[in-house]
Amino acid sequence: MIKVCHIANNITGKADGVYAHLKMIFRNSDNKKFQHYLIFHGGKKIEKELSEMGIKVFVSQSLKKKISVKAFIDICNFIKKNDIQIIHAHFIKPYAISGLVNIFLRRKFIFNYHGLFIFKNNYYGWIEKIIYGSIHYLINIFKAVDVVLVPSKRSKELLLAETKLFPEPVVYYNGYSNDETLTEINSELYSYIEKLKKEKIIIAIVGRLEIDKRIDKAINIFKNINLRGYKIHLLIFGDGKLEIDLKNLVNKLYLIKQMDFLGYIEGVNKYYNLFDVVLFTSDWEGMPITMWEAMAHKVPVIAPDVGGFKEILEVNNCGFIYNPDNLKEAELKLQNLIADISLRENLGMNGIKAIEEKYNVNNFIKQIENVYLSLLVE
Repeated sequence: MIKVCHIANNITGKADGVYAHLKMIFRNSDNKKFQHYLIFHGGKKIEKELSEMGIKVFVSQSLKKKISVKAFIDICNFIKKNDIQIIHAHFIKPYAISGLVNIFLRRKFIFNYHGLFIFKNNYYGWIEKIIYGSIHYLINIFKAVDVVLVPSKRSKELLLAETKLFPEPVVYYNGYSNDETLTEINSELYSYIEKLKKEKIIIAIVGRLEIDKRIDKAINIFKNINLRGYKIHLLIFGDGKLEIDLKNLVNKLYLIKQMDFLGYIEGVNKYYNLFDVVLFTSDWEGMPITMWEAMAHKVPVIAPDVGGFKEILEVNNCGFIYNPDNLKEAELKLQNLIADISLRENLGMNGIKAIEEKYNVNNFIKQIENVYLSLLVE
């Protein structure tokens, strides 16, 4: 049995791509070959879900702090006590702390990049960048990293442009896994959207209401198209720090009757068959689960040229890409989709075909398990 310990912070269990990534591994990995563990900062929802899946979870609340000696000790003790063979770190803080641990323990180590690293990270001040940058240098001088995983070819380019210390990154694609089959559908919400769809084109946004998602851009794109007289309605699924600000913006633009903030909805993939278009306006992404969900439900996607969108949507002809600095381009492409039902249907069919043939959970798990096995080959 190969023991793999995942270490993560900033996962909430709500509209959370990295947590969805972890659940895909936990649910679909061969449990006769691999035993998975998780060290994270804590959260009842995640702890309950993973306990029901048979995943051993260790909570280190010190991971909430910027840099913590206690987190270092917690991780070190857990790995030694459980005889962990592979450390799989997600996000920068877990990478920094567990990477330092691995200088001493010398286990096989994977860093999973999810779209942001250190030096171009807008969430860090210069002091944090210096600290994490120094730790990154130290970890790699001591060759404590064996594999770097990146969720797209574009992510690989961005990471290599930022640092040359890592081994050559390995590209993987999450793809789609229908893991929400036990979630009950909200019949009232479903009926409400179904009624809207009879009269209007449904544009959906699924994601956290945080600064990086730039939902304000989406609202302004919607406003301009709405002014041209199209019968459209915007549904925003998700919650976050910017919810009040975004609602105030909608009120200011007199769009309250054309939009709905629906909050975080468990099992949102059950509503995709009612969507006509899924819209992204993010400043950065790795490879969002929402894109795969849209493709799997035959919904075309419009997204900025950030992260791995382009290499999937354009290659498989299942959506449109626009320059993130050119919202007029986004408006025109969205308008084309709104006006042309046959175009939407064709792009949607291309999306589900790509999921079935290439971007499915079986291919994803095979990629990840092959990485684990390759690390332990003598």
